[in-house]
Amino acid sequence: MSQLQLCQTDPLVALIYDLFGANMVRVPDSRIRPLSVIAQRAGHSSFRGSLLPLLTDAQALGVLPATSELTDITGRRSRRVTLDLGMHILRGFLKGFGLPSAGLASKLGDAACLSFAFPAVRRVAYDISALGWALAGRRIDRLNPAAAIVFDQPRYELLLIDSILTSSQISVIISNDGGQRLNADASALGKIFVDMGAEVSASGDSGVELALKSPQDLTFAFTCVRLFFDQDGLITAMPPDSRLHTLGVAAESAAQVRYSPDRVLLNDRPGLLSWDR
Repeated sequence: MSQLQLCQTDPLVALIYDLFGANMVRVPDSRIRPLSVIAQRAGHSSFRGSLLPLLTDAQALGVLPATSELTDITGRRSRRVTLDLGMHILRGFLKGFGLPSAGLASKLGDAACLSFAFPAVRRVAYDISALGWALAGRRIDRLNPAAAIVFDQPRYELLLIDSILTSSQISVIISNDGGQRLNADASALGKIFVDMGAEVSASGDSGVELALKSPQDLTFAFTCVRLFFDQDGLITAMPPDSRLHTLGVAAESAAQVRYSPDRVLLNDRPGLLSWDR
């Protein structure tokens, strides 16, 4: 897993990272859904797909996530970043939205800064208590070859995605320093993106706004918790509370663990994650 670090004082980043305890991804991806799992060890992580095929009982858990609109994040702009960093971020967003990035830089004229905003953000989240109830008595299947990395030594931690932040749109604001007039070719930018479903509009003399759209909601951030299980694969505990607790079995017969953080942040500073291959 690699990370493009972002400023922790950025108003958009601070909300996502600090308030929601969420990890942001460099390439928005519709595959990242609640009940997906991540394997992590020593700073390396990989996206492993759905939890259910890893269980001995692959039936649905019987609980449903709740969907809500996040007005705190919707429309809030990130701080402006330099063009070099901004283009690096933008290429990841464009890839997620299925839009081209080749030739884009040459159409930006004397642009010096980029900022970003998500016009409409939704959160899809499982209630942790309900999720714990649904996982009580479930086991990770040791016979599934895909589960070997969480049993073999050295083990990978098994992280479960419990909520996601999604949007089908992202706005990219291209601007110049100090409010100076931007000498960018808006019509040329429009020709690059219009056939792909994106919109380009002027946002005053000092900026141009790209409105990128996807036919489906794409996940740009997620939260996850760690699953603890014994040597037989029985899931025994998970966050969010710091009290000793077990799932669905008598305390005297279960492996007891403590785990205090509410959510697992994959890095100690906010940034955009790219999965290890």
